[in-house]
Amino acid sequence: MKYKFYRTSEQAWHAMFEAVREAKKTIYLESFILTDDPITHHLFETLKNKAREGLRVKIIVDRVGHLWYGSVNKDDFEAAGAEVLFFNRWFYRSHRKILVIDGATAFLGGVNVRGEYAKWLDLHVRLTGLLVRSLLHSFCRVYALAGGRDPAILEILRSAKIPKTRKVLYRAKSWLIEHSPIKGKGVLRDYYRKKCGEAKKNIIIVTPYFIPHRWLVRVLRAAARRGVKIEVIIPSQTDTWLADQAHRVFAPDFQDFISFYFLPEMNHAKVLLIDEREGMIGSNNLDARSFDFNLEASISFQRKDMIGDLKTILETWKKAAIPFVAAAYKKRWYDFLIRALVDILRPIL
Repeated sequence: MKYKFYRTSEQAWHAMFEAVREAKKTIYLESFILTDDPITHHLFETLKNKAREGLRVKIIVDRVGHLWYGSVNKDDFEAAGAEVLFFNRWFYRSHRKILVIDGATAFLGGVNVRGEYAKWLDLHVRLTGLLVRSLLHSFCRVYALAGGRDPAILEILRSAKIPKTRKVLYRAKSWLIEHSPIKGKGVLRDYYRKKCGEAKKNIIIVTPYFIPHRWLVRVLRAAARRGVKIEVIIPSQTDTWLADQAHRVFAPDFQDFISFYFLPEMNHAKVLLIDEREGMIGSNNLDARSFDFNLEASISFQRKDMIGDLKTILETWKKAAIPFVAAAYKKRWYDFLIRALVDILRPIL
């Protein structure tokens, strides 16, 4: 399997644009946010042009993400010959970010498509090889859940033989974590419990929104008691007021067993690194929505080259970050109200 990491939204978009431009048969795109604006417009126009050329172009965007931030013109795409589906399953959201080109190249990670996110730090990966097959089948499953009826895509699901492929992927030390609470597959919780529970030396977490479940706090605290060093890298200011307040509450609360690092730039990456031997990047945040209600897609890997590249990225971010110092924390009279609000909302944030 070949791979390449992209550290900003803009870098990932450029790579995705080139892959779309060079596509020959199929383009399957799934995202929580897709916004057609002056910065991203060229990607959407290229998608339409490819559909006009006769390629099978399928786009899935979350309905809520579209209503909040999106501006995908379904009629324009369908006039060009593409299909646009809005994922809408009650309280469940598709938070995934996947692009599969010709069944041979795939992208996944934390990057949404919206112009104002261009300079955000993030982490996305380009993949070729056997793992792309798993991502293709994953896209097809969500396509069917979103109401897609294209026989060619549904046939991919019917003819899938994933077990053998998964064994090969495991031997290759990289595999897809497909999180789908709507179908009772809450694998992210199991993954974090297992990996953090087995950690021997260190755990590094990167997330834009650190609003952890109480069970995750217990797992991390237990790891710290075993002597595991835990570091969390988060933005000093996010795009969400409540997340900023939650970080202000949790940093002093958990500073006895977690070392927090605040980045001056917005960082939308989602990363877990265990003992410098197993890494995970993907679409999931450290909040209840990702663990309990969102469809998410992540890749886990133990390959030394990938771990080395990931460590380099994390070291760069850590050097640019400001360590949290409890002595510099100034309590505000209304912090107890914010703490109560965060605790009340934590199960649904």
